[in-house]
Amino acid sequence: MNSDSEFPNRDYPKTMKLRDGRAVQIRPLEQDDYDKLLTFFQDLPEEDCLFLRNDVKDPDLIRKWTTDFNFDRVVPLIVEEDGEIVADGTLHVASHGWMRHVGDIRLVTARTHRHIGLGGLTTRELVAIAEERNLEKLQAHVIEDDIGSVKMFERLGFSKAAVLKGMVKDQRGRMRNLAVMVNDVTSLSRIMEDWIQESMLPSFRIPGDGT
Repeated sequence: MNSDSEFPNRDYPKTMKLRDGRAVQIRPLEQDDYDKLLTFFQDLPEEDCLFLRNDVKDPDLIRKWTTDFNFDRVVPLIVEEDGEIVADGTLHVASHGWMRHVGDIRLVTARTHRHIGLGGLTTRELVAIAEERNLEKLQAHVIEDDIGSVKMFERLGFSKAAVLKGMVKDQRGRMRNLAVMVNDVTSLSRIMEDWIQESMLPSFRIPGDGT
């Protein structure tokens, strides 16, 4: 494993229970996860991949993600159920410059594991790491037409700070509007603490994530 830094020590792997009672494990991405991560992304429907910034079905890209680690810049987490990856979340951090206090969250979940709190659980871990690194704000860049992702981040307390018209191209080369969604780390941390308390109840759910 090529790494310029150490992964934050947060006692991984962690076992967590989703709202429907299923148990999942969250842990850092490792070099041996290449096959699992490639399978996860290749199993995603094409319409889900349309709005992602990278061609996640490219084996060479997945190989780079599972070999070229720099935890000072990118903190990668995966969530597994029965040995299969069901979610991939990363926190991207600028090492210097005027954005060094801002983290960028990216999150992809399997369709079979949506609307049951998985996005919130993964974000909770990324927020905790952001807080440990003294980040002040978190942002997510999503294509405005990706209504599912926009609503998910809104449920997590993010709001649209800007919409950049025709800024990006989707995987089919069509121009799209880019929504920049932002929230304060301290605000997110308070929300996550509430979720931790709710997670101790028999029927854990993420606030706003359905009934």
